[in-house]
Amino acid sequence: MAEKSLILNFLKKVKVAFLDFRYARILMIISIDFAFVYHLTFLFIFKYLNIMPLFYHNIVSVSLFLTLAIIVPRLESYTLAYFLTFVEVLIHQIAAEWFLGGLTAFHFFIWLVGILPILTFRKHFRLAVFYGVLTSLIFAVMESISPSIQAKVEISPMLLKGIRVSNIFLSACLILTGLLIFAFIVWNIEKNLQIQVARKTHEIENKNKKITRIQNHIIISLSDLVENRDTDTGAHIQRTSDYVDLIAKEAAKMGYFTEILTEKYIPLIKKAAPMHDIGKITVSDRVLKKPAKLTAEEFEEIKKHTTAGGEIIYEVLGISDDREYVLTAHDVALYHHERWNGSGYPKGLSGEQIPLCARIMAIADVFDALVSKRCYKEPMSLDEAFDFIEQNAGSQFDPVLVNVFLNCRQQITQIFKSYTQ
Repeated sequence: MAEKSLILNFLKKVKVAFLDFRYARILMIISIDFAFVYHLTFLFIFKYLNIMPLFYHNIVSVSLFLTLAIIVPRLESYTLAYFLTFVEVLIHQIAAEWFLGGLTAFHFFIWLVGILPILTFRKHFRLAVFYGVLTSLIFAVMESISPSIQAKVEISPMLLKGIRVSNIFLSACLILTGLLIFAFIVWNIEKNLQIQVARKTHEIENKNKKITRIQNHIIISLSDLVENRDTDTGAHIQRTSDYVDLIAKEAAKMGYFTEILTEKYIPLIKKAAPMHDIGKITVSDRVLKKPAKLTAEEFEEIKKHTTAGGEIIYEVLGISDDREYVLTAHDVALYHHERWNGSGYPKGLSGEQIPLCARIMAIADVFDALVSKRCYKEPMSLDEAFDFIEQNAGSQFDPVLVNVFLNCRQQITQIFKSYTQ
């Protein structure tokens, strides 16, 4: 079964190659070389038979095809080369008919020459079809009249049979050899192309990985810069990223939101998490670092960081090919202050209207803010922070995700302590 599939695949490639103009040059070269060797062989046969008109004709033919074999590889068009080949083959067949008799000549060569332009004429399709039709008609006419043509040269039946057999054998060998050479060239070209494609693909992948690393470094650095304006430590974005990753994985493990929390999507949430407060770069230090309760006007100003964050992400990352990551980062930045009961900002979304990534981010962000020291407050204990998250399940936070978060209490505690010790 495997061998049959291999053979079919090989034949399919040969078929495609014959119809592919990229290989027209190879086909033409093989055809000219075939004609050269064929006429060179019969040059000696006609000399041996002392059929001098055919001998002299074959000298001209050998010279013609030797010249074409030299110049064809440099040609951009094969129209003239084909015309000379067509005329020579036609004269050769008529002469062979006249001297050796109709049963000796092989008219299928005329038909084969008629197919050649269809495979090799890039810009002359109508002319190629004309030659195909013309040679087919000539082939049919000569096949019909050849039995009535008598030989003009006395040749013994045994010798005539030998010429026929050698003609068939030589033609078959040359055609088969040409096809095998052509198939090998096609296979080699395709193999080299595959190697080049694989090499280029590897280079592109390495460049993309390098660009991604640079992009991630810029994102983390920019996020750190923003966080350092707002907090006493830049570890907030690392911790919240770890919390987000843990909550998402645990939720999928517990069977929640499995249609969203795929192996591909979970890393996107973790990668997007550092961008959640990127919009704070637009908030003034007077508001961001105020060591007291914000006024209503100041609170309205700081609320704008969510909208600004979404816009910044689209502007900065909009050219990225990873549209899913850009959308995830945008949703995290824009919606992580929305509340389950609809009392959040900036859109007042509620329940599952809030993107899942933002609902996860909300828990991670609030928890870490509670246990961290800020210019306007002292940190809560871990137990108090866990209690706060639990008490606000169903109002501020997604109750299902709160359950998942509390189920990870031990791992969350370890993550926090690993950054503070």
